[in-house]
Amino acid sequence: MSSRVCIVSVGQTHHRGPGGNLAYYEIGFEAARAALEDAGLTRGDIDTVIASGWDVLDGRTLSDMYLVPAAGGYLKDSAKVADDSVLAFAYGYMRIASGAFDTALVMGHGHAEAPTELVSNIALDPFFYRPLGVGVTATLALQACAYAAHYGVSEEQAAAVVVKNRRHGASNPYAHLRSAVTRDQVLASEPIAWPLRELDCRPQSVGAVALVLTSEDRAKRIASRWATVEGIGWAAESYYIGASELWRLGALSTAAQQAYRMAGISDPLAQLDVAELHDITSYHELMAYEALGWAKEGAGARLVEEGATSMEGRLPVNASGGALSTNLDAGTGLARVAEAALQVMGRADGRQVEARTALAHGVSALAGPIAQTHGVVILGRSE
Repeated sequence: MSSRVCIVSVGQTHHRGPGGNLAYYEIGFEAARAALEDAGLTRGDIDTVIASGWDVLDGRTLSDMYLVPAAGGYLKDSAKVADDSVLAFAYGYMRIASGAFDTALVMGHGHAEAPTELVSNIALDPFFYRPLGVGVTATLALQACAYAAHYGVSEEQAAAVVVKNRRHGASNPYAHLRSAVTRDQVLASEPIAWPLRELDCRPQSVGAVALVLTSEDRAKRIASRWATVEGIGWAAESYYIGASELWRLGALSTAAQQAYRMAGISDPLAQLDVAELHDITSYHELMAYEALGWAKEGAGARLVEEGATSMEGRLPVNASGGALSTNLDAGTGLARVAEAALQVMGRADGRQVEARTALAHGVSALAGPIAQTHGVVILGRSE
């Protein structure tokens, strides 16, 4: 590879709740157009387009047949990743890093033609799990319950994550939920699947996000500031619930160590300035702190209690509000990368912190029942 891979532009829609008149590919078109305009590029400047999404949520077989052309991929090399968009970002990264392409547009979107919990049941094992009627939220609740029981994590400690992220999201002009909540409101919200309550879970959001990736040589000709990919890693654990230690995110730990080694990070709490985590539930953000090496197992809640992960703390987490404020399903991981890129580029209006190095994290929310697939990206500021 002759130079580093860079993010030169970000485009995203103003995210909202379900409903409206736009189809999923029209929403994707808005984000792709915004990303191209942000970079001062046209469709002709893009060599390859990578999209992410799940057909079962889009309500279309091979939904990329509509999505990729809307993102500028007509008569271009293109691909779709049927998983969280952090993996689509990794695919785009590899295409640029290989030297086969100079410029890539990566897009993720949030849209659902049917309830996520219902269609996620289809992704489960047809003999042992699917007949039970469980879906992604129920299985995440099993994991949260195992974590809470194993380490003695309380509902109040998990609720503090929701309070933090919703407070941050109130300052994000693109967020779906832009209202702060109190701990009492979280604890009084409707039980969904023990120990998860309604506010412990992500909402269903509609929107899209797109990034333009280039080589560093080309970035210097396109943009005045950009984000450089300093490290990247991804990993997956067993699909079967009974084969995993549910109280830890082992695949996230593996992915993080890959990204840390590549970026030369040995002390993440000291070397990272900001992080965007895929908080698929409030409990999973605490688990992520531990898998990322920021706290000992079972001690992730202390970082929130100390204020270390608030906007004013030593490592702000989810300054955008995270997935608890905006959940784009397959687009959520790319949204985390986009927000991290905006931070290091100094363009995170309303939610900016002082940041030269950022971490972004995505997790498979539908293609696996217990958050077994993770991706981690380390971004740096252009000099």
